[in-house]
Amino acid sequence: YVRDYKGIGVQQAETEIMFRKLRGISGMPSMPTDPTMDGLHSGIWYSLPGACPSETFGAKSDECMKAMSGGQCEVVDGTKQCTYNAEYAGEIRMDDLSGILDEGRGIHTYEDWWKTSYEQCLNAVACGERAGPCVHNEEYNVQTDEGVGTSFWNGKHDMEQGL
Repeated sequence: YVRDYKGIGVQQAETEIMFRKLRGISGMPSMPTDPTMDGLHSGIWYSLPGACPSETFGAKSDECMKAMSGGQCEVVDGTKQCTYNAEYAGEIRMDDLSGILDEGRGIHTYEDWWKTSYEQCLNAVACGERAGPCVHNEEYNVQTDEGVGTSFWNGKHDMEQGL
């Protein structure tokens, strides 16, 4: 795939060679056989070709746009100019999905969950209002394969669990 990070185009010759090989077909990098050893421990990156990837944003000539039109279209037909259709489907905030927000405990934001709750605990221990130790929340710890203060990512690479 062709990476065009923040409008910075890759070398034109490399892009054109790659585009010819791919013929504008959308795709993804090959998956490792063991998903826990992907080197990223994250999601899968899909590459959806855009128009004229050899040029930076705002510098795409009509000639380039015609020669390398990308693959997005309304009704996919499999030609090099029409390999995928993508539309905005909404969004879900990880704060809501993971269950870290808790209005009853004064946790309204990620910062409340991660930082403020820990600081409040330290203050309460210092004032003798509660016993320590205080535990700093953490979404995921690679060594323990679980979170602290949330169980959302626990067993992240457990194939039986399906995460």
